[in-house]
Amino acid sequence: MAGPYADVVLPHARAEITALAHHSAPASQGKAQGWNVQLWELTEEDVARVGAAYRALLAVAPTDELSQLLVDMGIDALGPVPSTDQHAKVARADAMELAAAATALSVDGATIDTLHMPNIPKMAGMKSDSGIDIVGVELDPTEDGELVDGERLLIVSVKHTTSKYASGMRGKLEKSISEDLSGPYLYRQLTTVHGRMIQSGVTPETAQRVFHFLRETLTNPKVRLVCVAAAAPPPDCNLPDQPSQLLETQAPDAHFRMLLVPKISSLHRELF
Repeated sequence: MAGPYADVVLPHARAEITALAHHSAPASQGKAQGWNVQLWELTEEDVARVGAAYRALLAVAPTDELSQLLVDMGIDALGPVPSTDQHAKVARADAMELAAAATALSVDGATIDTLHMPNIPKMAGMKSDSGIDIVGVELDPTEDGELVDGERLLIVSVKHTTSKYASGMRGKLEKSISEDLSGPYLYRQLTTVHGRMIQSGVTPETAQRVFHFLRETLTNPKVRLVCVAAAAPPPDCNLPDQPSQLLETQAPDAHFRMLLVPKISSLHRELF
C-alpha cells in the first residue's frame, strides 16, 4: 500500500510515532481465555516521547508568515491547556492512541504507511469518540478477487482510565470489538479507509477489496483484533489483574495489550 502519497494516510507525527515504536516493549504474558496478552510498562522517557508525538500531531511546523498570522489571531497551535476534566480526558485519549499506534508497529508488524487513525486528534477537545481507533490494512496490489495469504486487517480499540479499578475499562474494550463491531459500523469505517487509501495513491481496484474483510470479521483469521488498555501501574490500578477476567473469545487472532503509564492522571499536563 505504500506509495508516493502514503504520507496522506497518517500525515502528522509519523517520525515521532516511529521513534516511540522503537522503544515500545510490550512483553508477552501468555494467553488468557483465547486472548494473547501483552504488557508494556512505560518509563518517564517513553511518556516524554508520547508527548513529543502529541505535539507533532497538532503543531504543524508553520512558515514565518503563518506563525505571525497565528500570533496576530491569538491562536495557540496546540490549543488551550485542558482546564476541565473532560478536556483532560480527551487529551489523554489522544496520547494513548499514539502510544497504541507505536505498539501496532512494534508488535503487530504494521507500517506507518498503512495506519489509519480516524479519531485523532479529537476536533472539539471535549468529546472522545468510541469504536475503532486504529485500522491497519495490507492488500496485495496484484490481486483483484478474494483475499489471499499475506493480506490482513488490523483493528485496534484504545481506552484508558485513571481509576484504581480497571474492570469497567476492560468491559468497554471487549464490547468495542464484539457487540459494537457490527456490520454497518464496520462498513462505514472501511468506507473512510477506502477513501483514504485512494487518496494515498492506492488504485481503486485494490482499495475496493478492503470490503472483503466484512465477511465473518470476528472469526476471520486475516483479521487481528487488539484491545489496548492504559492505566497507572500497581498499586494505583489493578490493570495487570484483568486478563484473568476476560470473557472467552472465539476470534482467532485477539490481543489484550496493557500499557502501564506512570502518573497517567496528570499526563495531559505533559502534552502542552
